Amino acid sequence: MNEEMDTAKNTPQDQVEVRPMAPPPVAEPAEGAAAVSEEVNLDMIMDIPIDVHVEIGRTSLPVRDFLRLGVGSVLQLDRLVGETADLIVNGKLIGRGDVVVVDETFGIRISELVSDKQLLSAC
Repeated sequence: MNEEMDTAKNTPQDQVEVRPMAPPPVAEPAEGAAAVSEEVNLDMIMDIPIDVHVEIGRTSLPVRDFLRLGVGSVLQLDRLVGETADLIVNGKLIGRGDVVVVDETFGIRISELVSDKQLLSAC
């Protein structure tokens, strides 16, 4: 009886032919096409806003001390005078620089950018 079941399973109707599938050929882009497509892609994102922050220092304090702060209070930060400020874009550190005054407003003169390798590892 087992022989009958085995032969019934191996009939040509039950067998499936398996063949490897060849991937479709990839066409090489025409010369200059890559540059054009990159330019178009960048143009699509140029108007997207990003959040840029400059951090001159940080501190940590208990709620009790925070609630005592008022007008004229001085909050000491963890950086010394002359140290660079952090340049943060969308929550990620991308560089450091010196705080400057430009026409009575603050600015930052970038002195160092984080390397591509560091940026990618932070993601």
